[in-house]
Amino acid sequence: MADDKNQKTCKNPPCGCPATDGAKFCGPSCEGTGDIIEIDCDCGHEACSGNF
Repeated sequence: MADDKNQKTCKNPPCGCPATDGAKFCGPSCEGTGDIIEIDCDCGHEACSGNF
């Protein structure tokens, strides 16, 4: 059974996707943002809360 408090979200601020196991980001698109602050998330996940 998964513990919700261990669920990590993507470190890209506009993205609300869960990060993959052991990763800081949900995928390569968010990982490639580096220190750039974005308004819109382009991770490509259909359910992303930061995708406008």
